Amino acid sequence: MEDRIRYFLGIGSSGGISWSPDEHGFAFVYDSVGYPQVFTSDIERRWPSRRTFSDNRCTNPRFLTDGSILYSSDFGGDENFQLYAVDPSNRIHRLTDHPKSKFLINTVTKQHVYVSANVKDPRLFGIYRWKIPLTEHSMEEVWIPEEGLVRMGCVDFEEKRAVIVRPFSNMHTSLHLLNMKTHEMVDLTAAFSESLWSPVKFLDAEHILVVTDYGNEFRRFGILGLNGVFKAIDHDEHHDITSVEWSYDNDLVYFSENWDGYDRLFVREITVETYGQKKEIDLPQAGVILSGDARSYTKALSLSPSGKKLGMTLSSPTLPASIFMFDLEEEKWTRLTFPSTAGLNPQFFVNPTLERFLSFDGQEIPYFKFLPPSNKPSNGFPAILMIHGGPEAQFRPSFNPIVQFYVSAGYAVIAPNIRGSSGYGKGYLNADNKEKRLDAIRDIAELALYLKENDQDIDGERLVIYGGSYGGFAVLSAMTEYPDLWKAGVDIVGISNFVTFLENTAKWRRKLRESEYGSLEEDYDLLVNISPIHKVDKIQAPLFIIQGDNDERVPLSESIQIYEALKKRGIEVQLMRFDDEGHGVVKLKNKLKVYPTVLEWLNSIV
Repeated sequence: MEDRIRYFLGIGSSGGISWSPDEHGFAFVYDSVGYPQVFTSDIERRWPSRRTFSDNRCTNPRFLTDGSILYSSDFGGDENFQLYAVDPSNRIHRLTDHPKSKFLINTVTKQHVYVSANVKDPRLFGIYRWKIPLTEHSMEEVWIPEEGLVRMGCVDFEEKRAVIVRPFSNMHTSLHLLNMKTHEMVDLTAAFSESLWSPVKFLDAEHILVVTDYGNEFRRFGILGLNGVFKAIDHDEHHDITSVEWSYDNDLVYFSENWDGYDRLFVREITVETYGQKKEIDLPQAGVILSGDARSYTKALSLSPSGKKLGMTLSSPTLPASIFMFDLEEEKWTRLTFPSTAGLNPQFFVNPTLERFLSFDGQEIPYFKFLPPSNKPSNGFPAILMIHGGPEAQFRPSFNPIVQFYVSAGYAVIAPNIRGSSGYGKGYLNADNKEKRLDAIRDIAELALYLKENDQDIDGERLVIYGGSYGGFAVLSAMTEYPDLWKAGVDIVGISNFVTFLENTAKWRRKLRESEYGSLEEDYDLLVNISPIHKVDKIQAPLFIIQGDNDERVPLSESIQIYEALKKRGIEVQLMRFDDEGHGVVKLKNKLKVYPTVLEWLNSIV
């Protein structure tokens, strides 16, 4: 049975569809070789062909109008993504060669590819573009800011004007109109309070469709005039728009909404003058319409060039991420990819229940509860409280092979969306900022106590705190603030010291992270107070630490210092490092090494 449990780690994932110019095929990301690579497939045969053959992950593919495929790849998980192209004759061309810089694919049009990159200065990103075919042209500079980060949002049909997005934090962005000939820049959102703004498309010469939470708790559609006048659509909606797809050929907009973590898909007609009623498109099954970032793929929905087919990446707790096609004329779904389930019967994958409890101040906290299919022990199942990263993120009911791995081994998995999580309005999202950071940690402790006192399925004496990235900080913080609750902790690339974290994280990330946690100049004492490294003497339970050496987000030093501090105190602690990984464990060979080791370690303690 132990060997069988390992099979869960080999379950595949596919997503990020991009249509070929003739619509008969598509490119996508698939990890069948043990880490993400670019594949193509024909919609009729649905038989994938591998198009990249790198020892590193290859991600975010985009079919271009000349039939070539643009994609990105980094080295050893360092996230310094370089750009490559596979031409129609299957030759691979390296387009950029700046190993210390990062190139991010922003927008692809019929004529150009727009990217953002920190070539000139690691602290700032500028906008660049290539003319298609890429191998016959060179990268040209579009606009470079004096400081900070920018990315291309959308361009008008003639590619004379563009809307540039400048992020200040994960909760605050601004939009700027760029004249691509004169380089004149106008701030379109200067008159509005700090909000999230995401441009969708130009509706006409004077208006753009946006998604924003300005004047609302949730991210909704609105129309922003180039004269600075804003008109909201659907004030009374209580669900974030999560992904959008559209075409300049008509006024239809396809979009998904987040309903308690699950996505629902809609279409509506939107013009400057009229907003049609939204019509729901029933999904093949309940789940999440997936997208990510440059480490995987950024498009969740993809319209074919003719606008007759809608591609989508869908996942659920029992469905590994798969690509589906919706025929917009026949209104029929077809599944296009079938990632490997490693010989396991999907019927035995576990669906969670969605539960809620009231925390210390009466705030309702949602959580997903996965129970093993085996017989319940007399005292209940040992439980892993799995805390998501972010913190501006959300545990959502997509397929997670690590969750299924632990559940199959007899552990309940409890995945809460503590305050500070997205998907529940910006008031909830901001409820853990700066001096309120430890309120989110108290949510975790309150959940542990709630399970211990009220849930007969859970053995409250055998609780494991587990998380990655910000979730890794939550592990360390929960173990220092509430040490009596835990039998063990698992920290994956977690922050142990906010001061050294901000000093050593990638230079372009520092200001973005300071907006969430506090700045080194103005909030130094706060950063010290919330850092687990200064309370390490309170930790009682054993700790397992997992870290990639090439992590630009949470540097290796964060794990080393907490490891050394615990070793000095004589607390049981293990550190497993990978010299070919970055922010998390991506490669299957490494997953097969670390997770069975963690499971064996937990079984010996819990």
